[in-house]
Amino acid sequence: MESSSLIQGAGAFFYATKTKRWLFLMRADGRHENTWGLVGGKSENSEIPIQTLHREIVEEIGETTIQRVIPIEKFTNNNFEYHTYVCVVEQEFIPTLNNEHKGYCWTDIDSYPRPLHPGVFTSLDLDVILEKIKTIQEIIS
Repeated sequence: MESSSLIQGAGAFFYATKTKRWLFLMRADGRHENTWGLVGGKSENSEIPIQTLHREIVEEIGETTIQRVIPIEKFTNNNFEYHTYVCVVEQEFIPTLNNEHKGYCWTDIDSYPRPLHPGVFTSLDLDVILEKIKTIQEIIS
């Protein structure tokens, strides 16, 4: 497969160490309207996944101070590759949402909002990914 045909994307779970809660965003439109997801999207031009992540963060929730970025998953399907990270922040913040989202919530990982965006559901439904998320929470807290 030629690399030019590969569609890449990146997204992140945000974790606040002070409250031990995770950020979810509600989609405002499109195929997955009214589902809860993460910050993220497709790469533009020749961005590498971490550049995509940083751009998407600024576009979707505004500037925020991130203490640490931890890669947790690379999902590949045909010509699509999606990189998921955990972004660690000290405390919860009020995101400055763009038009892609119409709500947000901070919640415990075991009581996340529903319905989830299908991609986020798939990640959290995989025991290995959920275990990584819980391990990161345990180590960082």
